[in-house]
Amino acid sequence: MFTRQRKRNYMDRSIVLCDHDLLWDTRLKKELADEDIFIGHADSIEDIGMAGNIFPSATAGVIVCSVEEFYNFIECKSRLDIHHAEGKILAIADNYSASDELAALSLGCFDYQLRTVPVQIIAQRIRNRIADISPGRKIYYNKDTKDIYKDGCLIKLTRRERGVLDILLCNKGMPVAKEIILKEVWGKGFNGSIRVIDTVIKQLRHKLKGYNVQIITYYGRGISIEIQ
Repeated sequence: MFTRQRKRNYMDRSIVLCDHDLLWDTRLKKELADEDIFIGHADSIEDIGMAGNIFPSATAGVIVCSVEEFYNFIECKSRLDIHHAEGKILAIADNYSASDELAALSLGCFDYQLRTVPVQIIAQRIRNRIADISPGRKIYYNKDTKDIYKDGCLIKLTRRERGVLDILLCNKGMPVAKEIILKEVWGKGFNGSIRVIDTVIKQLRHKLKGYNVQIITYYGRGISIEIQ
C-alpha cells in the first residue's frame, strides 16, 4: 500500500522507496531529512502507478528499489501499461553481479548501487538526479549588493547570515576556517563561542534547502559552499 510521508509543493523533487529493508530505508530517510524532498513508500513499482490520485507517479523524481523488485517491474511492464518509472530507478543490490548491473542500466535504471555502499553516497546520487530533473530551482547572488535570490525572490538574511554567506561565496568550493569567518563577520573584539557560526550555518542551510547549493562542513578544515 502506498503511504504519504511528507506533503511538498514540488512533486518533481520526490523519491519513492520500494524496498523492504526498513533499517536501511530509515538510514536513507535520515540522511535526506533536511532536504526539500517528498519521501513516499510503495510495496512495488506497479503500486506507484496505481496510486496516482495520492502520488503523481509521472512526476516522481527517483524510485529506489531492490534489484528483485526491478526485475518484477520489467516482467509486469510487458503485460501492463507501466512507463512511469523508466529512467527514474536506482536499483539496490545486496551482492554485486555484473550481469545484474548491465541489465539494470540497459533496461531503464539510472544507477545501480550496492546496499553496503555508505548511505551518504546513495543520498548524493539521489540529490544529483533530482537536481537534473528540476534545474529551475537555482539561486542568484548579487555581488554588489550581497543579496541572494531564490527563483527571483529575495531571501531575507540577517547581517550575520549575509556576512557568512558572502565569505563562503567569495571562496566557493574551498573550505574557510571558522576562525577566519568569526574574525571577519563578528569582529576581533568578539568574545563569545565559535559555535555561533554553527547556528548561522544551520539557518542558511534551512533557507537554501532544495536549491542548487550545498554548505559543507569539513571537520578540522572549515566550511565550504558548493553550487551545482
